[in-house]
Amino acid sequence: MVRAVSAAAGIALIGVAVAGCGHADRPAAAPTTTSAGPIAPSPNTIGLCGGVADSDVEQATGVPGLQRVAINPFSCGWQSAASGDYTVIFHWFRGAGLDARRDQITDSTPATVTVAGRSGLSWTSAQSCEVGVPFGGTDFIDWSIKAGTSENGRPQPCSALEQLAAETLAKAGQG
Repeated sequence: MVRAVSAAAGIALIGVAVAGCGHADRPAAAPTTTSAGPIAPSPNTIGLCGGVADSDVEQATGVPGLQRVAINPFSCGWQSAASGDYTVIFHWFRGAGLDARRDQITDSTPATVTVAGRSGLSWTSAQSCEVGVPFGGTDFIDWSIKAGTSENGRPQPCSALEQLAAETLAKAGQG
């Protein structure tokens, strides 16, 4: 321990000595500054499951008894516990623009939505809804809900998905 402290002190003294070895007739270099720019989206900035708690998903969608059944840094899934009739999914698509997703949806025509001031897309079919919003430079986030065979008391999911997308963007410092 004493050796480590002595070594550190020695290195610090060498640094001070070298720093003092300038020439008086030479002007000192101007300090340089760099701009970090915006923070790129990462699993640390977005958080697991879009940074949204299970209870927030249940409350926003109006689907009781949702349980998380899948989780990884880029995707999460919830399913209704009682009957499995509803599935809510969060995806973070990295390096793929939202226009690429537009071309993949075949069961409905996308509509433009605004979420947290960003122009996104929404798709609605008889038993599902999906909302995609740009996130970072080339990424986008996507929230979807799919209903099973039971249509009794089905909530209006699209506005809920817009709310969840806005929460994800806000918690990641993007909205």
